[in-house]
Amino acid sequence: MGQFHPLNFVGLRFLVAGLLTVCVYMLVGRRNRPWPKDRRLWMHATIFGILGSVVPMTLVVWSLQYQSSGVSSVLVTVVPALTVLLAHFFLPEESLNRRKVLGVVLAFTGALVLTLRGETGLVDVTQADPLGYALIFIAVIAASCMIIYARRYIRGYETFDVTSIQIISSTIFILPLMVFTVGLDLHQVNTGGLIALLI
Repeated sequence: MGQFHPLNFVGLRFLVAGLLTVCVYMLVGRRNRPWPKDRRLWMHATIFGILGSVVPMTLVVWSLQYQSSGVSSVLVTVVPALTVLLAHFFLPEESLNRRKVLGVVLAFTGALVLTLRGETGLVDVTQADPLGYALIFIAVIAASCMIIYARRYIRGYETFDVTSIQIISSTIFILPLMVFTVGLDLHQVNTGGLIALLI
């Protein structure tokens, strides 16, 4: 990750995904899958894309400057637990029960223990930077809120259309943000970095 600024990494990944998505529509969409024109779908999928994909992905990649991918991955596993908790309040059909409460408690306990220990997962860093944890937790909150949002406002639409609009709108949003805030500096990127970008 040291080869890319976090915003460059996320922006370029979205660019690749966005181009592939447009190509799929151009190749097979003319007959089998017409371009979605529903304004409500575009609005909700765009919001979902920016707040549910761009923001969490950028924050998670940014957090890797302060802690290992292993630690970040463990903390991100709190997303389902927080989603279950939020669903109890915002989705009437998803109320909590004893099993869900136990799962939520276990997930949050694990993340709390890891945070209180100040674990970074990095050999040469013994003291965690609180910013790394803060970035992950903001990403977790954003992702969980957007899952609830999608359940309320995007359910019933074709998954392919939702995902495609999510990717395309996220790409259109993040590229200008990337260019005008951090620019595009790839002089440190080697073959390994390009492979990481593409997989």
